[in-house]
Amino acid sequence: MIEINPEKLVKNTSSAGELIFRGGLALQAELGAQNVQRFQNFLTTPQGKTFLLQQTLLQTQNAKRGTRIYNPAAPIIAKGLSQEFTSQKPQRHLDVGDGSLRGVFRGIIGRSQPRTQQENAVRFFDNKLNKNINLQVRYGGEPGQLDQYPNREGVLTNKPPEDFIKFRIRDAVNGRYIIFPALISGITDNSTNNTTSFSYIGRADKVYVYGDYSRSISFTVDIVAQREEDIPIIWEKINYAKGLTLPQYKQFFGKTGVTDNTRPVAPIVYLTLGDMFNDAPGFFNSVNLTIPENSTWELKDGRQMPHLCQLAFDFQYIGKENPTMTSMHYDKISESFPFEEPQVDKALPTPGRRQQRRTQRDARREQFQKDLADPNVSRRQARQRRRQQRRLDREKRRQETKFGT
Repeated sequence: MIEINPEKLVKNTSSAGELIFRGGLALQAELGAQNVQRFQNFLTTPQGKTFLLQQTLLQTQNAKRGTRIYNPAAPIIAKGLSQEFTSQKPQRHLDVGDGSLRGVFRGIIGRSQPRTQQENAVRFFDNKLNKNINLQVRYGGEPGQLDQYPNREGVLTNKPPEDFIKFRIRDAVNGRYIIFPALISGITDNSTNNTTSFSYIGRADKVYVYGDYSRSISFTVDIVAQREEDIPIIWEKINYAKGLTLPQYKQFFGKTGVTDNTRPVAPIVYLTLGDMFNDAPGFFNSVNLTIPENSTWELKDGRQMPHLCQLAFDFQYIGKENPTMTSMHYDKISESFPFEEPQVDKALPTPGRRQQRRTQRDARREQFQKDLADPNVSRRQARQRRRQQRRLDREKRRQETKFGT
């Protein structure tokens, strides 16, 4: 017959069976305390001190900058935990977090908060680390009420959905919101102008006339289903997002009283993206859906859709005001710009082209009279100087007309 614990190495032995912890919770606690004491005794020896020095030097060679400080408490804490708590064992490196006392303590026990914005974003969207948040909300809204947002149940509230940054698309025609979690990448803001060139006989260079201006914004949204319940919510919004390149047919009233639904209305939308754009009006040139090859699918009948997809948007920016060189091209962040447009005194009108020519002619006449009164300048030389100045004034006016100044 096998005798349990024959040499009485531990006190808390049990033969009544196991539930989760091998040998029982009391036995694992006792063994953990023995392991910690044994390892602490080892660290007081010359071999233990050499071990700590080696680990500290090796940790400084780590490739990632934030993990180069060795945590001497990590092996001690790990020795005290049973194998059922393997996933809870602390990391080898010491991360001081935000530099506060709390951050240092959490770093010692291996529970430091991520320090970079990218790591915080990953933590925010991880439903295992952030279990109390439901990022996916329904498609919905109310026409004419921009401050009414749908929640996960489809109920309208005046509280915007909780997200890492603000991202939402407002269908201005139907008054509905399409809101995805802001997993956005590849933002491109492209501004272009169109000019018309003219060529004149006898001139090598061209004259350019300003035509118009256009601005387009492209970006990609990664859409992830964190749980099975997200599948119908996500694909309902994808369905209506694909429709934002199509018109909506509204009721048309004719002069004879006949009505029909054949009048198309352009798909105007309002885009909100962080503090760059806040309900910026425009329309989508394209909405492209891509399903990655490594995406998994939901297997339940009726919901067999991918868990991961990408929507690429090409947004044609219309804007809220007539654009100029000194306009505020980004919404809320522009409010913090220190620059102010110079005030123009409207009581002093800007001289026109005719007034400019008159002023230049008066200046040439005055200079011509001075040259005639100069005994060292002949009348012929005075006329040559006047002709030369006339050519310079003409060229100056031409350059100002060419470049719009």
